[in-house]
Amino acid sequence: MLDKLISADNHIDLTYCPADLWSSQAPREWRENAPRTEERDDGLHWFVDNQDRGMWNGVGPGFLKYQKGSFHHVDEMKDAGFEWDYHHGAKPRPTTPELRVADLDKDDLAAEVVYGCLMINHMIADREMRGWADQVYNDWVADFAKKADPNRVFPLAIVPNHDPKAAAAEVRRCAKIGLRGGDLAFKHMVVPLWHHDWYALWEAAAECRFPISFHSTGFQAVRAPNTPEMEKEYATEYRLVRSALFQTDTMEVLVSLLASGACEKYPEFNFVLGESGVTWLPYIFDRLDTEYHDRARSLGFKMKPSDYFRRQGYVTYQQDKFLEPIVPLIGEDNIMWGSDYPHPDSLWPASRAILAENLSPFSPTVQKKIVCDNVARLYGLN
Repeated sequence: MLDKLISADNHIDLTYCPADLWSSQAPREWRENAPRTEERDDGLHWFVDNQDRGMWNGVGPGFLKYQKGSFHHVDEMKDAGFEWDYHHGAKPRPTTPELRVADLDKDDLAAEVVYGCLMINHMIADREMRGWADQVYNDWVADFAKKADPNRVFPLAIVPNHDPKAAAAEVRRCAKIGLRGGDLAFKHMVVPLWHHDWYALWEAAAECRFPISFHSTGFQAVRAPNTPEMEKEYATEYRLVRSALFQTDTMEVLVSLLASGACEKYPEFNFVLGESGVTWLPYIFDRLDTEYHDRARSLGFKMKPSDYFRRQGYVTYQQDKFLEPIVPLIGEDNIMWGSDYPHPDSLWPASRAILAENLSPFSPTVQKKIVCDNVARLYGLN
């Protein structure tokens, strides 16, 4: 019987944020392109970089309208009491303090680590505006956690990806206002993740004991439909391909980060592969160690690349079904479970039942590490 559950991977998506969070304080020159909402016939729509992204208080990170039968689990969420309403006056459950805590209770979670606005740094082209938008969210979410329950809701900062020095400064600022870690969008970075300019960020993260996460946002090399007509005709097939490959994008993150020497130079730096799954890691470890030995020993690492992950890295997952033979190859101290609330593929509100089934082969000690102890130790939640 699992005692205490802490999700290492829950969310606040842009769709659920206050409708005027950015527009109410945007400088005049950014008012058209900063995130804002507009009233349309079917409700409020989010606009970012003056492009219509979809609904306010929509379904998950895609700003979607609720359509019965489109996502099986979304129908289950609605049956469990989750509502989507796109009009003024609605109370989005994930960003209404008392409703968020009620949903934690419904899933029987003691606490959660919360990723925020995963795609915002992909949507905003202007680099300076990106950094400003990140700061606005970080200030708001730090206050939101206090209103919800500061002993149960632990948001991650959005770390700017347009300038390593700005990212380092924001880490230090966010640590001072009480945030315990951050998420760095690795697509559309100003320089690649393996570039040493990012050492400024790893130094700040190590100094502040501020883990940096890299959350999956989808494998972008998937072959797209040729035309809008083809996308409409094959929408289900295309969605299945994208969703099945969604978590594989963090393979590049893992290899790039270890190749950069970040862990060699900053042994107090911790990183997380968010919503990445677990069972692919041993293959990448083997490939990376083999290729390092064959063609990259000039980097001068004191350990095999995979050993740096075991010392400093973590990974979150939802419900991998082949964990049993894999955990010893990765490390039982490096794996953290997450429910993924409130996404369409989340386990909410049935996390406990699913975990009881998936973790049944493991000892109570290992189970406790995966669902509670590892995340509590990493973020200092005890």
